Amino acid sequence: MRSVVLAVLLCGGCGTSMISLLSQGGVPVTLTPAHSVPLEVVTRKDARVRDPLPVRGSSFVFGDVETALGFAVSSAAVPWAEKHMAERPEGWQLDVELTSADARAHGFEVTVTLAVRATLRARTGNRYLAQTQTHCSRSAVVEARNASPVVFDCMARVGRELGGWLGGMRP
Repeated sequence: MRSVVLAVLLCGGCGTSMISLLSQGGVPVTLTPAHSVPLEVVTRKDARVRDPLPVRGSSFVFGDVETALGFAVSSAAVPWAEKHMAERPEGWQLDVELTSADARAHGFEVTVTLAVRATLRARTGNRYLAQTQTHCSRSAVVEARNASPVVFDCMARVGRELGGWLGGMRP
């Protein structure tokens, strides 16, 4: 009991600092209505994935991980969606599930790892079309407080992978 009280007293000034990925990256937060775009990207996360995502080995957490991932995937999928807009006027839905996420700091190196499962469906009727999985792992020599570009690089990689996968799709 004495050690618990001592730990609480010693850590009175300890806290976790949030790094909001939406405000750090300048991602626009105004959303386009789903019915007006050919490809709607819907994100969700596995119950085991924490958002905000703690950066192990530091006192920082990355916030808005799921939403920022949605923006990264949406922007990477635009060329495919525009190319195939006429083929399905009601559009498509890409469900992107964040199945695993990890961030850790070791000294001045930060590593971020993300894994996703993506399912392409017809927006009308929710008809299954295809599914894939991809992941990324990125690291950089940077302090944890300045590591949001590492997260964005990993998310951009996931977006490019899914954009390439969509590029091979024939709707």
